[in-house]
Amino acid sequence: VGKKIKSGTSFSRYATLYKSFCFSIVEDILSEEGYNQYFMIGSDATFGGRRTYFESHGKTEIFDYTTAVEEGKIPEGYWVWWGYEDQKLFENAKEKLSEIGTKDEPFNFTMLTVDTHFEDGYVCEQCPTEYDTQYSNVMACSSRQVGEFLKWIQQQDFYENTTIVISGDHPTMDSDYCAEIDQEGNYDRRVFTAYINAAAYAQDQQERTYSTFDNFPTTLAALGVQIDGDRLGLGTNLFSGTKTLLEEFGNSKVNAELKKKSEFIEKLSAMDK
Repeated sequence: VGKKIKSGTSFSRYATLYKSFCFSIVEDILSEEGYNQYFMIGSDATFGGRRTYFESHGKTEIFDYTTAVEEGKIPEGYWVWWGYEDQKLFENAKEKLSEIGTKDEPFNFTMLTVDTHFEDGYVCEQCPTEYDTQYSNVMACSSRQVGEFLKWIQQQDFYENTTIVISGDHPTMDSDYCAEIDQEGNYDRRVFTAYINAAAYAQDQQERTYSTFDNFPTTLAALGVQIDGDRLGLGTNLFSGTKTLLEEFGNSKVNAELKKKSEFIEKLSAMDK
């Protein structure tokens, strides 16, 4: 949620990588535009280097599992799934958005849900039992909660000047579940992405071939940013008519190039040490 712009792994290595890079991300750009920025998550933000990532870019205020305990949102010692469930996360998000949405200042509020994580997801008290598998019921429950949260935002005064971005961080890692629903092998698994109330319009309505690289410039364009050349990093602004890397070079070529070793990246990330 962001107001539109006017005019088995060692995760400590990820932290090293984030601190070493001299690059700009969405949070850096929005910080320069005077945005107040928040990140809310129901687990420990330190996991996966997320805390370092957000603290290193854009002066983002973090609200995670530890914060929820400190502020009395959940009892001390409470722990389910990865920390606390999405049902409580959405309520905490509503409370925070109600607070920051009344200020006459632009904001970027990011939240990360977790109930649909593998294996089989987390069954909360709101989950239905209409499907034969637990994961299907969890997916349906999560979709319902996201939809209700969306409707709540659309009823708030700040929505008129607010863009919503919904995106998965990766396809589900519950491969057995996918095999069961796609026995013929025709299901093309993709990361869900949607832009709602964007300050930009697609130049054409043709189906695009894109990757998560394209989220960077497309998100900024959705907030009203004008991007010279419609490209940032490896991403392309999907509201423009400019071809993405996948459209220009094809999936095989892009994957082959990404798999090549980079001495520069290895030096920064210290992955071989």
